[in-house]
Amino acid sequence: MALDAKVKQIFADHGAGPRIFALATASKEGVPNVVPIGFLWVEGDEIRVIDNFLNKTLENIKSNPICAVYAMGGKDGKECVQVKGKAVYETSGPEYEAAFKMARSKSDKYPAKGLVRITPCAVYDTTPGPNAGKKL
Repeated sequence: MALDAKVKQIFADHGAGPRIFALATASKEGVPNVVPIGFLWVEGDEIRVIDNFLNKTLENIKSNPICAVYAMGGKDGKECVQVKGKAVYETSGPEYEAAFKMARSKSDKYPAKGLVRITPCAVYDTTPGPNAGKKL
């Protein structure tokens, strides 16, 4: 599924505050886990996340690759979306190498152990108001 320009802009803007996203996963048994993510960006129509400290999240992705990402941004910082998708975890290859270099360019304290590539399946408007919960 392609991400439209508005959704990509919400991920790029992420409001006036720090760029922190919520990444939700669930175990094979359905036990949920949500973590704050700082190293997240959109590349083409994929959402990418660097694995610096993904412990339970990584376990969940390996056993149940379905996930959701929440972002808040837009012109006024009040537009919100949830993207549901399928995650793939990589520890080698050109995309991982580029992500590793990007993380390390910011600080040597980031281990950049892997790259999570999320292919969107559905996008929902989660902005408070009459369209909240509607599929985009």
